[in-house]
Formats: sequence, C-alpha cells, structure tokens
Amino acid sequence: MKVLVVTGKLAYPIVHQAVSGVKDAEIDVKVLDYPVAALMSTRYILENLKSLDVSKYDYVILPGLVFGDAKVISERLGVKTYKGTEEAADIPLVIEALLKEKELSTSEPADRILSEERAKSMRQKLESLEGRASYAFEVRGLKVPLRPPPFRVFVEIPPHWEEERVRGEVERMKEFMDVAVIGSPSGNNDPEAIRRKVRTVLDLGVHVGVDSDSPTEIEAGVREGASFVFNLNEENFHRLKEIRSEDVAFVVAPLSPVDRGEITYKLVTRAKGEGFQKIIADPILSPPLRGVMESLEAYSYLGRRLQDVPMLMGLLNVTELLDADSHGINAFLVALAYEVGASNLMVMEKGKTRWSSWEVRKAARMVSVAAADGRFLKDLGEDLLILKDKRSSNEPYERVGEEVRVNERIEPEMDSGGFAKIGKIGDEVYVAWYGRDKLTVRGKYALSVGRALIRRVKPISPEHALYIGYELAKAEIAASLGKSYFQDRPLFRRLGERE
Repeated sequence: MKVLVVTGKLAYPIVHQAVSGVKDAEIDVKVLDYPVAALMSTRYILENLKSLDVSKYDYVILPGLVFGDAKVISERLGVKTYKGTEEAADIPLVIEALLKEKELSTSEPADRILSEERAKSMRQKLESLEGRASYAFEVRGLKVPLRPPPFRVFVEIPPHWEEERVRGEVERMKEFMDVAVIGSPSGNNDPEAIRRKVRTVLDLGVHVGVDSDSPTEIEAGVREGASFVFNLNEENFHRLKEIRSEDVAFVVAPLSPVDRGEITYKLVTRAKGEGFQKIIADPILSPPLRGVMESLEAYSYLGRRLQDVPMLMGLLNVTELLDADSHGINAFLVALAYEVGASNLMVMEKGKTRWSSWEVRKAARMVSVAAADGRFLKDLGEDLLILKDKRSSNEPYERVGEEVRVNERIEPEMDSGGFAKIGKIGDEVYVAWYGRDKLTVRGKYALSVGRALIRRVKPISPEHALYIGYELAKAEIAASLGKSYFQDRPLFRRLGERE
C-alpha cells in the first residue's frame, strides 16, 4: 500500500517522525507552502496537487482539520482521499486503519471514526469475555466471576452519608459499579438506618452489600434485600448462620492481622462446612509500608488453595493511605488483582479517591482486554492518561513580528466597571459580576459562560476580560478533574518545581 500524506511547513517535523516508524506501508509526505496545515482548504490542496502524479498512490491523507470536503480531491484526481487525525502524531493509526480496509471520512477527522471503531471492538471483546467467563455463583441476577476477567466493582458508602446523599452519589456512580456497600461505624447498632439506606440504593436498581460489625444491622440489611454481607469472621459465625440464604453472598475476612492467608483459608473451609453456600474470600490488602507484599502473597496462596472460591480485594486500603493521584494507583492495583486472581474490587469515593469507581471500571476493561489478547497495558483504545499525554506533541513555535519575552509578574490594572467572583458548583462553573449591572452566569463550558458575561455586561476592560477567561478556564479544568478551585490560586504545582 502506498500513501501520500499532505501537511504544512510547521507540522512537517512531527509528520515525518510519525510516519518514519510505519513499516507496513510506503509513505510519501508532501509539504505544501503553507505554515499551518489546519488552516488550509481542500480546494487549496487540490490546486497544489494537480501538478503531481498521484495515480501511483492508493490513498491521499489530508490534515484532519482542513476546511472543506476531501471528496473534491478524490473526484478530480481519481485517488481515494480522506481526512486524517487532528494530531499529526496519530497518523500511524490512520495507516493501520487503511491496512485493515476501514472506511474513513472525507468530511470529518479520522479521530471520531477510529475512536468509535476501537470502542466497538473493546465492547465486543468485553461481551465475549462475559459470555466465556467462569462464574462462581449468581446473586439476585449478578454473576460473580471465579477469576478475572471480568471484574466486579464494589463501592463502600461512607457511614456518615444520609439517605439523600447516598441517593445522589449512587446515581452518579451506578454506571461504573456493580454493588454499593452500605457501611456502618464500628460499635454502631441502628438497623433502621441500614434498612432505609439499603432501600434507597435498591430503588436505583443497584445491588447492595452491608458492612457492619453488628449482626442486627446485617440482618436488617439482608431482610431489606442486601445481597452481600461484610464480613464473616472468627467472632460472628454463630450469629450470621441465622441469615444464610441462596440470595446472600458472604465475604470472609479475618480479624487477625497475622497469617491472614491461612486464617482466611480455615474460615472459608469452616463456612462451607456450616452451610454457607456463596462465599467470597478477602485476606485483606494491606497499605504500603504495612505489609502490602505479604498480603498479595496471601491472595496468591488462597487462589491456589481455594480454586472454587472467588476473591475480593479492597483497593481503598491503598488509595486512601497514599497521597498520590488515584487513577494511576487504581490502574496498577487492578493489574495486580488480575495476577493474584481477585475478580471483585472494592473502592471508596471521597476526597482524593472521588471517581475511583470510574477509574477502576476503566482499568478493569483495559486489564481484561489486554489479558485476553496477551498484550501489554498500552495501545488498547482506552487509557487512564488524564494529567499526562502518552506522547509529547506540541504545536511548533510560530514567531510573528517582534518577540516580546515576559518573565516577571505584571500587576493588573483595576477595572472601574466592577469585579468578578469565579467558582464552580459540581460540574459547572460560574462568574458573579459585581458592578452597575449585577449578574451571575453559570454553565458547563467556561468559554460560553465568559462570552455570555461579556455580551451582557458593558463595559469590561480587555485586560479584565482576559483575567476572567483565565480563571473560568481554571475552574472548568478543576470541575473536570474533581479538584478544588480557589480564585487567584494556582490549580497545579509545576512538575519539577522546588518545594
């Protein structure tokens, strides 16, 4: 296959580097006398290709953001012409798609089509894995895998959340989790509160577990419809035997911090002997610097000794006790869970671990597909690269006219027309304007919020408008990442910056 890739002068170094690693196609690069490729039109490109013999090419690939429909080039020059990706560094993905005879678009960048194709492929693989998996048992319609893949995601609901907050948070998370686990403080005994929370979650169509050291609370939750009980241990066997049922699975976890693998094995064996039919083993994942490797060895040990019993791993024991961004930690922990055979994963969502259910669900999809295909956890079509990019792909520096370098802080000129208070509420940002006209504008998109303000309030000085836009953009980024936002404070620390 022979391909002609069209680009502009500034993007050429990136394009050249990107295509140099492609081995299964012969690629030529045509650099047009235009600085920014995205500002070219298809008709401009057509005029500049007329002098070339393009009949020797199977395809012509244009920059993804060029203006116009590439069909005009296909019809005039007689060679299939498509729009490529928005990022020049992603051109190898376009070549890969063409080698697989995928139909690209003449009017839209290839990114959307490639993304849809990868998402469809991943969905099909995950559906196939679900169909082929070995399941230990089923509880009220939820199949519990014996070993991964696939995985099931449990979310621990903090004990202090009232029903209204439980309802709102479970509604937010339910797409990413399989079971909401209602927690109760140690020493607590309020079966009515447990019953209400269990009903709240069940009404949202989500499976429920109960985590309590009070057998009375556990019994209340089970009678209300909870499907999972946390935890069956050395001390509560005799009380929990009373609520054994085919509709309830019991998570077996030791109280003793010593030799947890062997103790869990004995507890599971005892539970089987006393009529507990549906059991999940949890030897407890220890936090870093408190025996995490030893606990992983306990999981591996149980995986060999209890080949008919699924396991649960509490990832929250690590993410809660490690001050680092949770998405990378969760991704690594899911991979470790796969290696030791733990198909059920427990997280908690609060503060720095908010959105862990989404992170773990996404990581579970990645691990499942990579394991099934025998691949590394990269180039899967999904990733958890949130704060960093896989490849550095900055636009080339473009200098026009005089270069003005600014390295010192420039103090603002105050706007006599008024001042702005900027913040975020949930996933929305807002700006409250205090001036002759008082107005609050809010929405999900900072640029549109800023435009609405400027078009309604006059006058706002250009410098003040720049500042408002800058702060609104920070607020939108904070809302997207679940970070706190404070006006006039930096949103991130610079990498490599001295403390």
